[in-house]
Amino acid sequence: MTMTVTDRPMFDLAVSDERNCKVFHLKGRLMDQQQADRLMSTLDNELNGGHKTVVLDMSELQYMNSTGLNILINVLTRTRNAGGDTLISGVSNSVRQLFLVTKLDTVFTLTATVDEAVAKLSA
Repeated sequence: MTMTVTDRPMFDLAVSDERNCKVFHLKGRLMDQQQADRLMSTLDNELNGGHKTVVLDMSELQYMNSTGLNILINVLTRTRNAGGDTLISGVSNSVRQLFLVTKLDTVFTLTATVDEAVAKLSA
């Protein structure tokens, strides 16, 4: 069975608190500027609220293109400029390949789970 464009999940974002860390749960497909604007606006709200480090939970992110990678680099830049950091957890094999090919796996801290990311931040 082939998926049509309307069958493909849209991007969604939820934010939770895990042991004083903000976790951004990314779902669906991260591919365009509208999604970037929503993510960056949410990030700005958290940074303005004093949260300088975030975990991006990508365990339910099914697809990301080069625009999505650019969005992640912008998130990393903003958190580091604020004196914090961005950790990424739960990447799928296909998204991990994007990180390897672009060498962004050497720029971001990648963890298998949100718990592992939060533990690194709490250490």
